[in-house]
Amino acid sequence: MKKLTLFFIIFIWLFSFFSLPTLAADSQSTCVVYFTGIGCPHCAKVDPVVLEQLPKEYPNLVVVEYEIYQERENASLLYQYNEVYGSGLGIPLAIFGEDNFFAGDIPILKNIRGVIEEGGNPCSLIDGSSVDFEDLDVSNLPGKPIIWPKSIGENPGQSGEATATELTLPKILSLAAVDAVNPCALAVLIMMLFAILAFAPEKRRNILLAGLAFTSSVFVMYLFYGLVIIRFFQLIQALTSIRLWLYKILGLAAIILGILNLRDFFRYKSGGFLTEMPIFLRPKLQNLMFKVTSPKGAFVVGAFVTVFLLPCTVGPYIICGGILCSLDLLETVPWLLLYNLIFILPMLAITVACYIGFTTVENVSGWKEKNIKYLHLIAGLIILGLGIAMVLGWV
Repeated sequence: MKKLTLFFIIFIWLFSFFSLPTLAADSQSTCVVYFTGIGCPHCAKVDPVVLEQLPKEYPNLVVVEYEIYQERENASLLYQYNEVYGSGLGIPLAIFGEDNFFAGDIPILKNIRGVIEEGGNPCSLIDGSSVDFEDLDVSNLPGKPIIWPKSIGENPGQSGEATATELTLPKILSLAAVDAVNPCALAVLIMMLFAILAFAPEKRRNILLAGLAFTSSVFVMYLFYGLVIIRFFQLIQALTSIRLWLYKILGLAAIILGILNLRDFFRYKSGGFLTEMPIFLRPKLQNLMFKVTSPKGAFVVGAFVTVFLLPCTVGPYIICGGILCSLDLLETVPWLLLYNLIFILPMLAITVACYIGFTTVENVSGWKEKNIKYLHLIAGLIILGLGIAMVLGWV
């Protein structure tokens, strides 16, 4: 009996001894550093799996997420990780350690479960070292990480749409305001109203109908142009190295456009590059305008006129498209509706003011010519300030 008891004790001791490493491994977290981007089509396939599904399947899995499109502070970390781990600049990217990473949707989805099931993987740090998640000081991680699952860490998951909304609204409003005071667009509307009055000066109602038809046409066509611009930017998002610098490039473009508008304030010259309609296009536009004889014709001509407007109004719109391209295409529609509503507000105001007799087309035309330099000043200051803020990372 004593021998049997002694054998049983030794068996239990040996079982416990050899089980300890396994139990420790099971209790140790498996950590992965994951780079992604809101609006990246390949990331959209992987994000739901890595950030939501896998943490539920594997309770010990911890994902340190770095979103690089909306959180520009995280973009530089992708370069630094690449310098240390040779992981590349493509996203989505999952880093488990040195020579243990996967880039692209298919490699990640194919291999990540196998690595997780091996268990016990420390978090790979930006300096090449690694540390178990249990010993990691989350508050000292560089950039703006999000720790998954949300129940742990000091940086709970945040909605991409909320971040995009918070960061986008002031920029879109500023860009739309710049376009709204564009002398080029106002000049075209005034020219169209003159054409209507020349055809039927006694029918003031035609001013209202033609002005509304023309403005509606511009609104619809610019909404279409906006979708095309955004789709173009979305197509180049796969080129991560370009996308990382796109925001600063857009900020630099805004600065240049602001300087050009300020130039027109200090040394005005009609037909300024990117700020007014080129001189050689104006006779063609005038001939087209004076073919307008009805509100229906104003709508049709308005669609063609947008092509002439683009050279002097497209600058802020391109910057707007570059900002919105991080959203899904359907999600950009409300932003474009808001942008173009602000863009056409002066057109609506002029149309209604002329219809109710508050002013005349001649007075509006004279006011525009007298204050055209100040319109450029307002536009220049707004977009220059926005561009500087974008480059410096203030917005």
